[in-house]
This record gives sequence, structure tokens and C-alpha cells, in this order.
Amino acid sequence: MTSGGKTEIAIDLDDLRLLVGLSYRELARRTGCARSTLHDALTGRRFPRLDTVLAIARACGGDTTRWRLRWVAACKRSRSPHRTDDVAAVDQSELTGVL
Repeated sequence: MTSGGKTEIAIDLDDLRLLVGLSYRELARRTGCARSTLHDALTGRRFPRLDTVLAIARACGGDTTRWRLRWVAACKRSRSPHRTDDVAAVDQSELTGVL
């Protein structure tokens, strides 16, 4: 699901960043991620890695369990073959009882 080439997860993560009023510079400082990585994730240029999504969520005060579930769901919708490996790497025991 995209909107103008931007994935739902990218749109929602960027909305979260804007809601708390963080610049890319401040978000990079709080997450330890490169600004270019954040920009790619928040603009939908590249599908974000799980650790990037969780770092953004933590920095913005978001619920990391919710964002983990959203990332897994977005991966399953993605047609990229490497997404299967990424989802398999997520510890399913962390998701037990949340679904």
C-alpha cells in the first residue's frame, strides 16, 4: 500500500516524527541512525529495517510492540523476496499473545 510511492509505514512514521516536533537532525541524535537512513525510511525511498523502525518509535515515544507488528505486516505485503528473511529473523515469541 502506497501513497504517491510512499509506503503506509513511512507515512505513519513521519507523521509520528512531526507530531512530536523532531527534525531529522534531532531524530538522528536520539536514534543513533544516520540522517540519510532516516530520510530513506521516512520518505519511503527504501523499506526500513526493523531496527530503524523501532529506533524511530522509541525516540518519538511510540509503542515499539505496535510498530514491530506493523513492520511485520508491511513486510508480508511487500513483494520483495528479501522481506521473507527479515520477517523470519523476528523472534516470534515476542509476538505471542500480542496478536
